[in-house]
Amino acid sequence: MMKYLVPAGLALAAGAPLWAHADSAADYAYRQALSTSGREAVVQYRLPASVYLHSRSAQLDDLRVFDSRGTVLPFALRAPAEESQASRQTVPVRVFPVFGEPAAGGATAIDIRRTADGALVSVGTHAAPRQDAALSALVLDMRADPAAQGTFDMLRFTLPAGTPRYDALVSVETSDDLKTWREIAQSHVSWMVSGDGAALAADRVEFEPRAFRYARIRWLEGRPLQFAGVTAEAVRYTGQVAPLETLVLPARPGRNPGEWMYLSSVAIPVQRIGLQIGERNVSLPVELGRYTELPAVKGRRGTTWQFSPSLQATFYRIEQGGRERRSGDLSIEPTHQPHWVIRPLAPTDSKPELRLGWAPATLVFLANGHGPYTLAYGRDKAQAASRDIAQVAPGLSPAEVSKAELVTAGPEQATPAAAGAQASSAEEAAASSRYRKAALWAALLAGLGVLGAMAWQLYRQMKTSSQ
Repeated sequence: MMKYLVPAGLALAAGAPLWAHADSAADYAYRQALSTSGREAVVQYRLPASVYLHSRSAQLDDLRVFDSRGTVLPFALRAPAEESQASRQTVPVRVFPVFGEPAAGGATAIDIRRTADGALVSVGTHAAPRQDAALSALVLDMRADPAAQGTFDMLRFTLPAGTPRYDALVSVETSDDLKTWREIAQSHVSWMVSGDGAALAADRVEFEPRAFRYARIRWLEGRPLQFAGVTAEAVRYTGQVAPLETLVLPARPGRNPGEWMYLSSVAIPVQRIGLQIGERNVSLPVELGRYTELPAVKGRRGTTWQFSPSLQATFYRIEQGGRERRSGDLSIEPTHQPHWVIRPLAPTDSKPELRLGWAPATLVFLANGHGPYTLAYGRDKAQAASRDIAQVAPGLSPAEVSKAELVTAGPEQATPAAAGAQASSAEEAAASSRYRKAALWAALLAGLGVLGAMAWQLYRQMKTSSQ
């Protein structure tokens, strides 16, 4: 059995520890309780500034969501985006009927008269229609109201009075020059009116929002009908920038004379930066940047810190003309830095505060019904746990995800055992190292024992041979 001892000892020396530490909320320095209504599966939480302050990863890799049983739940981080809002307006349109037989392609050759600004005056066929010519199309002037701007996404029709029932398949075409037409929708329109006057109507045609000047209605099935009225829905989208979080940092003496340093968090994706000047009538040109550590050169002790500038700007606070004027924040590319440094380019006694702004991400997670839930963060060297949004909210569109239920968060709490957990991890690593060393010594001693046994066996064989 001795021949198996050395390989076994080496395997124990090179292998992993015999235990694995499970991930739990107690391993993280901070946590927040998250509550939901329990009615929705996919919920969301806009991350507050405290999460960015205490996270120890630029990509928020140390975020975890636990349920009441300690199970890690799947979650995704949705990047902040501009929010668009839509305003709708009902717009009347001018309707011009076209009589005559359609051409071979289904369209009707028409003569059009319009004003210099494009407003239609009349629409007719090339050839004078007979008195009994049937209706073949309706041409719509979408700019009958000069104030109606934006894009259109729907047409609504009104039946003539005394028409109790109607059904047809219509085609909607659009044009900007009344020459080239493009079909954008086909839809059935129908009305049914019961004896007591109740009406069931499918009186609209919807399509993707688009801007166009003219529309044409053609009939693919059913009897052409000159509607009593046609209105359009104009929709206008306005973009709104995602709300920013703001953090104000006090100045500390820099590593080099005349510089100020501001301790931040590497998790914050700084997008706006500015100075808050306490004194009045101050103009302060500065360089903003960070420190980079340079290794110690031969013959010197310790490392040195070099200032690396990123940008130059002038911040001010002055009073002129009876009102105070302050410099605004600068927009920069999202930047992650554990500290910021300011070097004044002119002598000053001012000691300004640094103002940082960023758009926080939104945490989207799948609630499994075992609430309340816990958001934990603040752990060194944690592995990323966020997933793709399609895995967390499968089958939901981005618009549906953005409208998901907002969770209710409790106050931030520090985990008393977090420091102990970090120390425990260090002790565990040290214990593992001691274990590996002991296993290695055991393997070496076992190897020496095997060699001794082999030498003794060889000695006995040699002695027997000589006799």
